[in-house]
Amino acid sequence: MSLKSEISELKMAWLAGMKRRNSEQKTSAEIKLWPSVLTVLVLIAIIGAVVLLPFDATLSRQAVASDWPPFLMLREVTNLVLAAPYVVVAVLAIAVMFVMRSRVRTQEGFRLKVPEIQHYYCRLGAIAHHAMFTITAILSAGIIVNIAKYIVGRPRPHLVDTVGPFGFKPFDFSYHYVSFPSGHACTAAVLATLIGLWFPRLRIPAYAALALIAVSRVFVRAHYPSDVLIGFMVGTVTTLILARFLAQMGILFSLQEGQLFPELKSKIRRKIKQVAI
Repeated sequence: MSLKSEISELKMAWLAGMKRRNSEQKTSAEIKLWPSVLTVLVLIAIIGAVVLLPFDATLSRQAVASDWPPFLMLREVTNLVLAAPYVVVAVLAIAVMFVMRSRVRTQEGFRLKVPEIQHYYCRLGAIAHHAMFTITAILSAGIIVNIAKYIVGRPRPHLVDTVGPFGFKPFDFSYHYVSFPSGHACTAAVLATLIGLWFPRLRIPAYAALALIAVSRVFVRAHYPSDVLIGFMVGTVTTLILARFLAQMGILFSLQEGQLFPELKSKIRRKIKQVAI
């Protein structure tokens, strides 16, 4: 095969890939940002929280009093879903990717547009962009939760014997009256959703493990069960909406009709390349 015909085939493959990519972006843009299944999930969470409300105090007392070994283990892992460490790690990842990309740009292969080096350069950029998405998801969900905390002003479980679970003090701004919803549970849900977006096969195990960690907030007397449920719902919905919005904009993710979780755009690009070649 001559060099001219090889270049011609590569050009045709590239054009076919671009056409397919534009079609995928158009499809994503036409899909609703808020699907009906998300409404159902939110309603289920709200109904579940309402059902739990009358039992919050009893469940909280029983959880705190229990010395069953699995529950004791839950108490030990409750701080694994603190938001700050994950934000710091994401910021460090962005800085490292920036330095590595700068070094790649100085290589001769990058100037000569060697495919392997360009692919590596793009991969570093994708990691940085997903780290930015992680920060955005954690902070966005955290802001929503904290606004709700201060507006509601629900007392924490350690006050259950004095003011009860419904002795609300809106805008108290103290640690004692920011029980609803749970910030730790919210962060746990954000992390579970991020894992579900990046590694679809780990979606169910991630949600199961991080939901357990979120429930641990009940066992350390920091939140009531209904606080945890709503916090987990806020984290999940916020992260999904952000991912779906990016998919509509053609950034990082791609979305197909009927999908709740968008797919990684890199995965879509690999499919396009295979079809084009």
